[in-house]
Amino acid sequence: MLRTILIDDEAKARENLRILLTRYCKDDIELIEECDTIEKAYTSVNELRPHLIFLDIEMGRASGFDLLNRFKQYPFKVVFITAFDQYAIKAIRFSALDYLLKPVSVTDLRNAVSKVKKSIHSERELHFETLLNFINNPQRKSNRIAIPVQNGYHLIPVDQIMYCEAHKEYTYINLFKKETICSSLNLGEYEELLEGYDFFRVHHSYLVNRQYIQNYIRGEGGEIVINHQQRIPISRRKKEDFLRWLKQ
Repeated sequence: MLRTILIDDEAKARENLRILLTRYCKDDIELIEECDTIEKAYTSVNELRPHLIFLDIEMGRASGFDLLNRFKQYPFKVVFITAFDQYAIKAIRFSALDYLLKPVSVTDLRNAVSKVKKSIHSERELHFETLLNFINNPQRKSNRIAIPVQNGYHLIPVDQIMYCEAHKEYTYINLFKKETICSSLNLGEYEELLEGYDFFRVHHSYLVNRQYIQNYIRGEGGEIVINHQQRIPISRRKKEDFLRWLKQ
């Protein structure tokens, strides 16, 4: 059984989640506390030592991330709850942690609890570090992104990614240290996640990092040379936008 605390400043939201957990997750969840402020939550987590917290992102004037910032280590698992804040969701996806959208659905809740049961403590701490780095420094190039692979996740600094290449429904992440990681996310998802990190979708199959572009070779669409070795085509319809971006 997962000893669990609900943290949400809305009484109705806590009640709804409590009912769903009691009705549909009673074999996995032991609800030990409910908190409506960050202060109460911090005290309860330290005193009760839960395995899991459901954490609302918007807590009045505070944020659920403010609670996480108070911990040097994370002896608990977290499922975030949000009423669809795009920035917060991007941060959570960047670090590969789980979240629920309000109103919470039974299917999503069951899936989240199932993922928590399968998660590994050491991995979780790395993911929290990645999340908080993103929140505090959203465009820092050394931020790490959690890349889902067949047996878990690789946490890779963004500035190590030279380019991403689509391969059917997968994406090959090509790193500066001459390593390639095959990810189960498609290229469009990486284009969204890496927005603001100086990447450009030059072709339907390629997303490139500006810092590794060595040359541009003229042509109908043209080509770029990445790190003195890899040639990548530029689609004709992307050419003008790419050249404007390159000159910025």
